[in-house]
Amino acid sequence: MSHLLMISVLPVPADDADVWGDFDARSEAFEQHGQPPHPLLLKLVDQLTTRHPCISTLREDQLENSIWADGPLLDNLMHDVAILTVVPAKVATAVPFIRDTALALGLAVYDPQSEQVWRP
Repeated sequence: MSHLLMISVLPVPADDADVWGDFDARSEAFEQHGQPPHPLLLKLVDQLTTRHPCISTLREDQLENSIWADGPLLDNLMHDVAILTVVPAKVATAVPFIRDTALALGLAVYDPQSEQVWRP
């Protein structure tokens, strides 16, 4: 099973218990209004794919080395939230890289598997 990371533009609730509802509300708002991705999320994907190219751009013989479980990554961006999926075998190295890159851009990161929230 793939490992999900959810990324959000600030602000996010101070209480971790409220973060999940906030993410759901933002996702639902996107489905209703369809705004374009926030520039910070576009910048995040650009920085991530510099080191780990989007799976949709790889040749067949490169797929097994990808950290991404799906793509194109741009399709995983909503207005102010993103859902990125990592293949299980790459979680140990990919999650810290994704988290740290997002935090450096001032984005919040939610990990539903570990129920952790990281804020810049």
